[in-house]
Amino acid sequence: MYPILAHWGDITLHTYGFVMMITLFVIYFMVVRASDGTLLNQEQIGNISLLVVFSIWFGGAILHTLITGELSWHAFQTNLSMKGIQQVNTLAIGSFFTITLWGYCVWQRLPFWQVADLLVPYFVMGYGLQRTFGCFSAGCCHGIPTDLPWGVLLAPSPWGGPIWPGPVHPTQLYMGIPLLLASRWLLSQRAKLKPYPGSLTGLSMMLLFGINFLVTFWRADVQTPIFLLGMSRYQWGSLLLTLVGVGIRFGAQLIQRSGFWSSRYSD
Repeated sequence: MYPILAHWGDITLHTYGFVMMITLFVIYFMVVRASDGTLLNQEQIGNISLLVVFSIWFGGAILHTLITGELSWHAFQTNLSMKGIQQVNTLAIGSFFTITLWGYCVWQRLPFWQVADLLVPYFVMGYGLQRTFGCFSAGCCHGIPTDLPWGVLLAPSPWGGPIWPGPVHPTQLYMGIPLLLASRWLLSQRAKLKPYPGSLTGLSMMLLFGINFLVTFWRADVQTPIFLLGMSRYQWGSLLLTLVGVGIRFGAQLIQRSGFWSSRYSD
């Protein structure tokens, strides 16, 4: 756990924010490298990158404020702080970005599912990097106490470290490392699934939210309050989005094979 990298007078360089910045740069350059210009040009990739940043810093905070019901300017300002960003629901950030990306594709007359298929594997990679290095360093998104040999000691901190002494499950690594491996496999499936727009996005959702759903059972911060059948709203949300991913993955293939979509989306 190393939440702060350096101090320069009144300026503090937080590990979480630094890893996020590096991750965004990595994703941007990898998408630019993967795009041949036929689907997205460099300007459009830059615009979408700004949508990602806006969703992380503002969009997620807006939806999180609405979801929690804390409709006050103070609550919104808190969600905009670095600590607040760490606590903002990832589902809120992802939902806001999906809406804005769809709107941008409509405005630019871009095929949404093809754009999503290009981007989502790299977003899975970025999420894995942030969990593995950013969250683990900050101590947020940690697990419940454990006696297992790989339990880790995280010092209490204002950034979300555990409030109890003793080792906890390193749920940041439970989430991050599988996602990094999953992103590599998703990229290897791109050519195979290219004729079925949306399939790679659905498969990415299955892996991202499926892994997230499993990890929540060891997370200390998302198991309460109980909503239904012993699970919280966050757990139910992860499970629902996993099933949505299943539907998109196989639905896209069935629709394409039926000839419902125009052949121009199969190029």
